[in-house]
Amino acid sequence: MTKPSKIKSLWQSIGSFFKKVPFPSNVIVTATHGSYKIPLSIFPKLSPYYQTSPRLLLNFSDYGTKYLVEDVPSDQKVIPAYGRLIGDPNRSKDSEEIIRFKDFGGNAIFSEKFTKRLTTSWFHSFWLNKILKLSYHPYYKNILETIKLVSEKAEKDRPILLIDVHDTGNLLLGPTKKQDRKRKLEEKMPKVVLSNAPDEEITKGCFATAPDYLMEAFQELLAEKLEFKAHNVRINHVFLGGNIIRHFGNTDKNEKLQKALNGRQIYAIQVEFDRGIYMNEQTQRPIKNKIRLTKKALMAAIIELEKNLISVASKREESV
Repeated sequence: MTKPSKIKSLWQSIGSFFKKVPFPSNVIVTATHGSYKIPLSIFPKLSPYYQTSPRLLLNFSDYGTKYLVEDVPSDQKVIPAYGRLIGDPNRSKDSEEIIRFKDFGGNAIFSEKFTKRLTTSWFHSFWLNKILKLSYHPYYKNILETIKLVSEKAEKDRPILLIDVHDTGNLLLGPTKKQDRKRKLEEKMPKVVLSNAPDEEITKGCFATAPDYLMEAFQELLAEKLEFKAHNVRINHVFLGGNIIRHFGNTDKNEKLQKALNGRQIYAIQVEFDRGIYMNEQTQRPIKNKIRLTKKALMAAIIELEKNLISVASKREESV
């Protein structure tokens, strides 16, 4: 007969096995292109292609990433209200690509009249600023507020980790399926790309928004959790990191960020998934079981990366 103490121990073991691992309090996750929504006032200004082809609108976003980050606590997650069609948050305000007028498949996004209003009219700066107030500026404000809140509640000895999640495709969509085209073989994206803006000077003589040892640890964890071969997860391949990790990963150039961090360090990493691993690219429909597996792998990799953050750094220093 089994003793009560053994039964209790067994139930405790079963409970710990199924117990959900809490998400680290010092991690912030953003999905910068995770919305495809547009304001109703903008719809009449779209090109006929974009008014009649929802798949183009979905393809121009990374909307599948919202599923990958849905398990992140709401006060540690930031997604813009609208998609990058009305201002790409991963571009700086002075970038020519902050608003694109053709998508990656070469399709016109806006009507000819609206394109001229934003580019060559006397008041193009006024119209640009008006549009950026809809989502671009509020998104940056929300990230800064989230950093401040997380800095206040997280353990004092931990740096802040900002993970910016994106996806990209190997199928460039046209107005119809017959006009879709695949990327050339030499342009084909790996399954996952990690970026830390290696050309961004953080302090004098020090570059990148996250140290190499952290990038390598994340690379190994993602490959392991996703059950990919090592070469399927690359670092700074094609993508070097957009404006989100550069803006929020560089305290020397951002006084408001310094104040929000209140003396803490911040590491910022961009993650770019091949959306084909969890979506049907042609229909732009998510594949539920693959979304679940990818999301689970990403969450597990982030949790383990943060858990071993200091020990990984210590081992790295000991080996040098």
